Amino acid sequence: MRQAEAMILAAKIEAGIVTDPAAGIDYSGLIGSELTPLVTTLGNLEAKRTATNPSWAAVLTRQLSAAGIGRGDLIAASFSGSFPGLNLAVMAASRALDADLAAVSSVTASTWGANQPGFTWPEIESRLVASRLLPRASIAVTTGGDGDRALDLSPEGQELALTIRDRVARRLGVPILHPASFEDAVRQRLSAYRRAANGRPIALYVNVGGATASLGQSTAVLRLRSGFISPGPFDRSEDRGVMARFAEQGVKVLTLLNIRDLALRWGIPLNGPTS
Repeated sequence: MRQAEAMILAAKIEAGIVTDPAAGIDYSGLIGSELTPLVTTLGNLEAKRTATNPSWAAVLTRQLSAAGIGRGDLIAASFSGSFPGLNLAVMAASRALDADLAAVSSVTASTWGANQPGFTWPEIESRLVASRLLPRASIAVTTGGDGDRALDLSPEGQELALTIRDRVARRLGVPILHPASFEDAVRQRLSAYRRAANGRPIALYVNVGGATASLGQSTAVLRLRSGFISPGPFDRSEDRGVMARFAEQGVKVLTLLNIRDLALRWGIPLNGPTS
């Protein structure tokens, strides 16, 4: 994870992308800007900085191992652009455990996330894959955002997100998802995981960030604490997302969203802005 962050930071410097002064010093290369055309929601800067700590890779390796994840197991994941550090940590932990990872990755992000063109999450992943530092995790790319179609962006932002989605999907060699509705977004994601599994059982579903198609539109998800969720139904509404559907199928679920709470529980230092 440290090597990956160093590579991304060097690439940003080479591309002339500087850290937003309001974010303080960023040694990870994973802190984006407060506002870009690709920003969908507000995010917390302390959480974004905390999520770049390489300790997450070590902690997640231990947590996944304790949950029974090991060599040859298949992990399905939803990677938004809001916490690129946690996406990277999940990739590193999966590799450390020799587990296989199948992620649906989103282009858009919240404030301070991977929201800079050229360094959205799928573009960051494509750089890591090209460098052979980590194997490809994505099995499909979506714009993310409202409806998994970036409906919460301006028309210019939507066009930019679509352009990036299509370009990086070709680069990664994976299909794009362009759902017609929230329900279709859930269906398309589940279908993508089924194709990737090819009959194998999915040992764990990991949700990183707040992709609506993953979390669902129901208020039931708001009652969940970040971390591991016991298999079983927690939302029976029509508005439930991929996470609830995996849980009701008996799949173990790990959601990484409330970063402050998880960091305090798992012993990772909080990291506010510095300058």
